[in-house]
Amino acid sequence: MSPSLTVHEQLGVQITPWASAPTIIQVGTRLREQVDTVFVQDQMLARNVFTLLGALASHGCGVGTNVTWPFARNPIEMASSAATMSELTPRGRRVTIGIGSGGALAAALFDLSGRARVVEEAIVLMKALWAGDHVELDHFPLLGKRLGYVPGATATLTYPVERPPRIVVAGVGPRITAVAAEHADGIIAASNLPMYSATSMRSGAYRELVDSTALSERASSDPSFRLHYGMNVSVGRDRHLARAHARRQAALIVGNPGMWPAMERLDFDMASVHAVKAAFDGGLGITGATEQVSPDLTDALIISGTVDDVVAPLAQLRTLALEHGYTDFFVGGPLGPDPLEAAELLSLGVIPAVWPDRTAP
Repeated sequence: MSPSLTVHEQLGVQITPWASAPTIIQVGTRLREQVDTVFVQDQMLARNVFTLLGALASHGCGVGTNVTWPFARNPIEMASSAATMSELTPRGRRVTIGIGSGGALAAALFDLSGRARVVEEAIVLMKALWAGDHVELDHFPLLGKRLGYVPGATATLTYPVERPPRIVVAGVGPRITAVAAEHADGIIAASNLPMYSATSMRSGAYRELVDSTALSERASSDPSFRLHYGMNVSVGRDRHLARAHARRQAALIVGNPGMWPAMERLDFDMASVHAVKAAFDGGLGITGATEQVSPDLTDALIISGTVDDVVAPLAQLRTLALEHGYTDFFVGGPLGPDPLEAAELLSLGVIPAVWPDRTAP
């Protein structure tokens, strides 16, 4: 997957929108001098991702969604939101739209049929609007059917986009991978997904679980096509609390049966996996499910503990990811039980140790 030319490695941080908006802004501004991009997840029932990113951009951060999805969101509005954020982002910083085909929350709320094609139409539409094109909406039939575009209508942004955002795609499977290779500026993967985990990359099953042929071909011929890898971490001064917070995040991953084939192939602790699902099915919620996540299962997906606990595994994971062709990185959620404490520990201890050229300001 390695590109043919060397391009400066980018670093980001991914924030989950569970904390208050002011806290999220504080976390982003605490890390803005050490990371290129502050990513925020799009969880539709949590704090609004575009509002948060606009605030972060106005505070001097490069910003991005990691990730959003074009279901119950109009890509015309998404394109305008991202272009507006680009005007707020300082020179030398970028807006990156991470987009995917929807996870468990999206599936619980909306019809995701034809998801890969919907993502493809959304990417093509947004890029055309940023280019200043007069876009014929009839060329986007799936979006039109979902959103009620008027037959024969055209759309054009009323302002020029001097710094068009980049689009990177997240998703598993050959169809969404083909969309990324043909239309996007890169891809996003994360270590808390079993097929992209350290266990997978150390095994002989990675190539089987992650079909990267199309991505390899695109990246080898186009150094601007970037391969972003997220390293999920939970760090805190209290090791017990940090690891408990990681278990909570792990429960949300392993409770999804779509992840089970990869976990079975990689010999994950499936007894714990099935106990987590049983807890969810039994109405015990995230608290009850978290209690069923074993330490081994947690460690297979999320690096957690104190600064001293997480630095070496993160450095090893970065090396593994580079060997598998990834070009850029982000420190992924949940970050830690106390977001502000986690930001301080990342800034002062973790980031300088793993990326020595990015010392704390």
